Amino acid sequence: MTAPTLDRRQLLLGGIALAAAGSTTPSRASIAARSPAVARPLPLSAVRLRASDYATAVEVNRMTLRRLDPDRLLHNFRAYAGLAPRAPAYGGWEGDTIAGHTLGHYLTALALCWQQTGDEELRRRAGYIVGELALVQARRGTGYVGALGRKRPDGTVVDGEEIFGEITRGAIRSSGFNLNGSWSPLYTVHKVFAGLLDAHAVFGDRRALAIAVGMAGYFERVFTPLTPAQLQEVLVCEYGGLNESYAELYARTGERRWLRMAELLHDERVLGPLERREDRLADIHANTQVPKLIGLARLHELTGSESAGTAARYFWQAVTAHHSYVIGGNSDREYFTEPDTLAAYVTEQTCEHCNTYNMRKLTRQLWSWAPDGALFDYYERAHLNHVMSALDPQTGGYTYMTPQMSGAPREF
Repeated sequence: MTAPTLDRRQLLLGGIALAAAGSTTPSRASIAARSPAVARPLPLSAVRLRASDYATAVEVNRMTLRRLDPDRLLHNFRAYAGLAPRAPAYGGWEGDTIAGHTLGHYLTALALCWQQTGDEELRRRAGYIVGELALVQARRGTGYVGALGRKRPDGTVVDGEEIFGEITRGAIRSSGFNLNGSWSPLYTVHKVFAGLLDAHAVFGDRRALAIAVGMAGYFERVFTPLTPAQLQEVLVCEYGGLNESYAELYARTGERRWLRMAELLHDERVLGPLERREDRLADIHANTQVPKLIGLARLHELTGSESAGTAARYFWQAVTAHHSYVIGGNSDREYFTEPDTLAAYVTEQTCEHCNTYNMRKLTRQLWSWAPDGALFDYYERAHLNHVMSALDPQTGGYTYMTPQMSGAPREF
């Protein structure tokens, strides 16, 4: 008997049926979504890869995570809380005022890679980090957890928490990546938030959820005294997907105060036009915007908000059809250009890798609402031609940019 053949579309539709038969994930179990997903992904723990480029990438990631020292990533968290660090801080961005965001990324990576490999050392490390952050939060006593710094006018770098008291009092100095002397501090807050929520969802670590709730309350007290104009001024500075974190916290706890916070963190300058289906993306930083739309997509799922759903869909359509290079990446020197002008921007600094990572997250959300071949085609193209090609399998290094200019070298 000849084995039946399936084309890719049939296989995908079969996957939808299998996924729909499964249970909801822990991260979405508390609140019934107003716009329930039609398709759900299989958990990473249900899939094991045979020898392949994909399996090599997973193994390189696993070994990279094991090489990193959690105590070095925790250095500033402990030091700024008045606790003795256990290891010296890393350099690079961890030696600047944006310190701390790497730990959030690391927690998320530990959770995802543990699902892919079952490596118990990754689970142990995640548990250790959560325990350290709980200690840091208890020592501070305000709910705040952080390692970000603040550069004062005299050049000295101090604990970045002091900027939030200034902001609450209305003393706001905000630009694209600088808020009161700190480099994208709310972006860093979002990464720590997201790492804690992933540790809770994947490992079931309720301490991680408790820490996230404490952080959420702290920043609720920072933001709610502001006037609408003051809040918009704060949101001029990159804030990652902090709206998504609050939306997800609402989904986990059922507390409507977190939903109100998710809706409050709305950058009207960027998101308003998208809700009206207007492409005003030219000359704005690309990756700063994508997480905001992931947050709106989550709000659409939880509340049924039509404006949030419209913005997420329209942004995806605009970026993939009018602002993306052939490999699925976008941006030149990290910024969007005018629609349909990419031929004039084939340079050595195209396609920031962060953007494609986030665009794939948004694509998965849209696919779950209404499976469509165009969504999957984009995801496949971006995954194969950008994300996989950005990894050096020999060293674990990544390209920050993937140049489209002929002859431009890739720097890992």
